[in-house]
Amino acid sequence: MPALIAQSPAKYWIHFTDKKGTPYSVQNPERFLSPRAVELRVKHHIPIDTTDFPVNPEYVRRVLAVDSSVRLCAHSKWHNAITVYVSDEKIADAIRKLPFVQGVERTIVLPSSEDERNIVFQYKPVGRPRHTLYSDFVRHRDFAYGKSEEQIRLNNAHWLHRLGFHGEEMLMMVMDGGFRNVDTSMFFENLVRDNRLLGVHNFVHPSVNPFFLQNHGTAVLSCIASYLPGKLVGSAPMAMFYLCVTEDGDSENKIEEDNWVAGVELADSLGCQVLNSSLGYTTFDDSTQVRQYSDMNGKVSRASVAASIAASKGMIVCNSAGNEGGKKWTHIGAPADAEGILTVGAVTPEGNPTAFRSNGPAADGRVKPDVCAVGYGTWTGNSSGQIFQSSGTSFASPLMSGMVACLWQAFPDKSNFEIMDAVRKSWNQYSTPNTHTGY
Repeated sequence: MPALIAQSPAKYWIHFTDKKGTPYSVQNPERFLSPRAVELRVKHHIPIDTTDFPVNPEYVRRVLAVDSSVRLCAHSKWHNAITVYVSDEKIADAIRKLPFVQGVERTIVLPSSEDERNIVFQYKPVGRPRHTLYSDFVRHRDFAYGKSEEQIRLNNAHWLHRLGFHGEEMLMMVMDGGFRNVDTSMFFENLVRDNRLLGVHNFVHPSVNPFFLQNHGTAVLSCIASYLPGKLVGSAPMAMFYLCVTEDGDSENKIEEDNWVAGVELADSLGCQVLNSSLGYTTFDDSTQVRQYSDMNGKVSRASVAASIAASKGMIVCNSAGNEGGKKWTHIGAPADAEGILTVGAVTPEGNPTAFRSNGPAADGRVKPDVCAVGYGTWTGNSSGQIFQSSGTSFASPLMSGMVACLWQAFPDKSNFEIMDAVRKSWNQYSTPNTHTGY
């Protein structure tokens, strides 16, 4: 087996020693942050510093120059690292010897060679975003929620909608494993028509169209963005969205955490205010990559660390708690263990805890999950245009993320931490949180 691994193509996390010689500066943030991201930092008094600088491009160039097979897959400004594809272990050994490389870690062994160089799927809207207020809402001042009614009303999100907060001008990122038919689905017709689907990126296979991949992300997005009056309406149906594929549905390896890091950093640089991640990591296919519950302290997983950094940069991250309640693991995973985020558990439409939800607390004793939404029999839309019931914290989290986006829209001068604190304090067991449903 070691010989096979040595000769197999793989992806590696390359951690650099520093950012010396960087061409970036805090005086010119527009080189590495979007105008929207800079505006949000200024608005909420969040300083721009060296952690915002991308990795040193000269370091990247020298890594790629080691061998013609080396390909850049992703980068992390917060961890000062990159993910690269190489054709065999000998090339990784050569990269280890570079003076500015602090560490090299294999994150996935691939079954065959990949060649996606210079091929990246692109999606862009055809015009400027619009936020059309549709006629049924204008007449009734209440959405015709259809199947969505109970899952919206349990958390009183319908009151935000009644008050005129539906997610307009709020920018959200949804990270998942695929978004089959989102570009053509009737659930998202208004999202696409209004040019509020701003971009799509695939970190797993950059050349593959995310709209051809799995259905999970489609169902997740429908909890937030769907708009079919009388049938299915999401929790923030007028928000703007970026979609990002970070999850590989065919395996479970540490690289998916690093893809998650790349995705949340992309969200930060674009100026996304709320991110939904219905993803979680506990154990991996590679037996050398071992996780224990004691690691769920928010400081071991690179994804968990990045989630907390995203919070410090002004973002609200909503992450599903997980569905391990009836399994051997039972606990929350990463990045649900991160500090400074909203970890979302699942309840029934009546507000009762589900049997499958992962339990807290975090390994260091922090309350997890933070809050809950309907995750049992949640009404969602699939890639075939059907409305069906799904169960899992995967669907509780997007419901909550859309609700949070609407609440923040109502109080735009509040910080992300003030909004999250208000959400926790609004719950019925804030003074006596538990390990099943949090606050």
